[in-house]
Amino acid sequence: MLTTQEPEIRQVYGTAKGWRLFIYILVPPFILLFLVLPFLLWDKAAQPALVVGVGLGSVGMGLFFLYGLLETIKARHIITADKLIYEGVIRRKEIPLANLKGYRVDQHYTYLVPKTKADPRIRIGYTSESYAAMQQWFAAHYPDLDVQEQQEAAARLLQAEELGRTVEEREAVLAKVAQVAKVANIAGGLVAAWLFLQPQPYQWAVAAGLVTPLLAVVLIWLHRGVLRPDEVKNSAYPSVALAILLPALALLVRVMMDFEILNYSPLWPIAGTVAALYALLLLVGSQPLIARNDSRTSLLLSCVAYAAVYGFAAVASYNCAFDEGQGSTYDVQILGKHKSSGKTTTYYVNVSPWGPRTTAEDVTVSQDFYESAQPGTQAQILLQPGALSIPWFTILE
Repeated sequence: MLTTQEPEIRQVYGTAKGWRLFIYILVPPFILLFLVLPFLLWDKAAQPALVVGVGLGSVGMGLFFLYGLLETIKARHIITADKLIYEGVIRRKEIPLANLKGYRVDQHYTYLVPKTKADPRIRIGYTSESYAAMQQWFAAHYPDLDVQEQQEAAARLLQAEELGRTVEEREAVLAKVAQVAKVANIAGGLVAAWLFLQPQPYQWAVAAGLVTPLLAVVLIWLHRGVLRPDEVKNSAYPSVALAILLPALALLVRVMMDFEILNYSPLWPIAGTVAALYALLLLVGSQPLIARNDSRTSLLLSCVAYAAVYGFAAVASYNCAFDEGQGSTYDVQILGKHKSSGKTTTYYVNVSPWGPRTTAEDVTVSQDFYESAQPGTQAQILLQPGALSIPWFTILE
């Protein structure tokens, strides 16, 4: 009787001991909670649809945690003499070692990439035991595809004759542009931090946020065909994406936190015009890259997205921060307050109708005002005409 002999196993890697202990302690109580919760919430007087919805969601979460627990117990990666195998609760993947093209790494996983689509991709998480040793083994036997692509892209770029007559001249030009991009991106980060943390003097901070993305466009035009407006993984081209995007996002946050637009109708045409002009400048400045099809789709989409953010943020922030018109004040009563929390916390007070507002509404305020404001007390709303004739208002603190 013939038997199939299994290949000799070199190494078997399950979940790291510390992570297993963590999962074994933490997950079972959650499984029990989610599976029991529908019965705890069951109430004949409650709305049946709500009970069913919560029950199904709770059971689903319980099953999800159960799957995670079983995966922790059973999942393992096996490196044999000729193949790599992943065994999980419901899936099994294997790929011949000879068919591995290479690997990629991020902060959570090592991704093993096959040469063809006929073989599956396998990823190994940082929670696997001997993860560092596995990474070293793959590094010793296969190329890091990200590094390889970076080297290939740099080699292609150094063949571009418009950068110089010799490789040495091209390397010097590329190094100079990379330094320019680095300085611009640092400036963009500093301006964004200024706007986020302590925008004083306020008009100077807003002006810096308005000008920095425009200076990035100037740099793109000065170094056409070399300096990218977007960030592309493994690209050899320097990028000023941070110099464009960070100040624009910071301006957007300042607008959302500091001002309330009374009516957006007059804002959209101006913001749309500014966005269109900014996108046009980016695209024309990047035309050599577009013509060479260097990540063309990414570049086009990024330029449109960056322009949209800058167009809105620039118009709204300039309109409010540089408004020197004569405003009007209105007395309001604070009806209530609340806050929304996420990556940042936004504070609101609900105020009574005033001026052109015929219903009670929420107004964004600072944390200090929020903490001192009490329902039933009085406050004042300042309504301004706007530097671009886009009325806006804020609560006087």
